[in-house]
Amino acid sequence: MDEFSGTGYGIARIRAPESDNNYNYIVWCTETSECAVIDPFDPIPILSVIRDKGLSVKYIINTHCHPDHIKGNDPILKVTMSEILVHTLGRDMVSPRSRALNGGDTIEVGKLSLKAIHTPGHCPEHTILVMGENVFSGDTLYLAGTGNLKNRGDADELFKTMENTIRTLPDGLRIFPGHDYSEPNLRFALDLEPGNKEAKKKLDGIRKIEKKGKEPAPTTIGEEKKYNPFLRYDSPEITKELRKRNPALGDSKASYFVELRKLRDEWK
Repeated sequence: MDEFSGTGYGIARIRAPESDNNYNYIVWCTETSECAVIDPFDPIPILSVIRDKGLSVKYIINTHCHPDHIKGNDPILKVTMSEILVHTLGRDMVSPRSRALNGGDTIEVGKLSLKAIHTPGHCPEHTILVMGENVFSGDTLYLAGTGNLKNRGDADELFKTMENTIRTLPDGLRIFPGHDYSEPNLRFALDLEPGNKEAKKKLDGIRKIEKKGKEPAPTTIGEEKKYNPFLRYDSPEITKELRKRNPALGDSKASYFVELRKLRDEWK
């Protein structure tokens, strides 16, 4: 587990055991000890942290309803007085003990405020959460990547989310994603842009961290714009490479993005 802190808040980042490199999060108000759990997979380590820190769970927040992001909901509900918050489009996929969450809503946890932003694409109900200088991005944005489209995904919707929402977020926002796929994502980025020095530097750093058995530090929106191909889909370097691989590719940002997502799905 890693901990991060700022004025009035604490964040616990827990890599869920026996998962697809899932991250679970606990966010708490340091003044009131009220907390929210985000995307629980394995309830045991989550509840252990909550108990050890003397926290009170107000909400379980699901960024989306894929099984690996809601698996721990019910076990946590059974031992807390919490309530699930999930986008309206996902309520039928979780416990009836839930409340609809819509884009633009503000979630109060103690004296903390988390803003919900609807980010469809990876799936229709996907929502990210912004708290001060932090964003809990679920599967919409990873270090050097974005979520696939295998389970109710839509490439055009994901493009609109990237173009109109993610790329407009403040560069200084610190990203807490739903999974860690850092190493393969960066290798894919370098396959497209072998001359990207920022991607090479980041990959070297990630490999050194992994050898020490540590977790990658959260990146920022500004950092991701330097090497994440899904935020660089219209850069000259990437569009040139995409056209080289597919000469029939259309000349629009959306077509570049859709082609990029297709290449990532096929890439090994």
